Amino acid sequence: MAVRQEIRGVTAGQPGKVERQKLIQRIVGQREIGTQRELVAALQSLGCPVTQATVSRDIRELELQKVRTHLGRPRYVMSLREHPRDPARTAAHVLKEFCLLIVAAQNLVVVRCEIGTAQTVARSLDNLNHADIVGTVAGDDTAIIVTRDGSQAEQIKAYLDELRNA
Repeated sequence: MAVRQEIRGVTAGQPGKVERQKLIQRIVGQREIGTQRELVAALQSLGCPVTQATVSRDIRELELQKVRTHLGRPRYVMSLREHPRDPARTAAHVLKEFCLLIVAAQNLVVVRCEIGTAQTVARSLDNLNHADIVGTVAGDDTAIIVTRDGSQAEQIKAYLDELRNA
């Protein structure tokens, strides 16, 4: 597995905090880890002895967020603050990760998402501060973007498709 190969280069002895947190980021990015216990087991299987208390602190420091997969299972993901100075990059990441469908309908853009991720998606879209986005509303698996008219809705849809496919 790619994670195992990468960690071998890092673990000369017990990895320090920085190396361990980088490993956590890799694991969370490559696997569906939904609990601290699963994360402890994943780290230990890669030769990184760690306790649940340490993992709990690392999760807090890395600002990992827990979302739900399309099957409703919890999963840790990297925080939206991963790229705080580039909202378009953050939105692109979030759309690639969670967006299932984008449809323009009159002055609205409907964004269908994985279960439990619509609020994360809507927040990333709000952070774009796009002039054509009047506001967003999010439920559990759907975010709705309000624009002034149908033309703007089509432009926003095209923009989001571009971000998602970049």
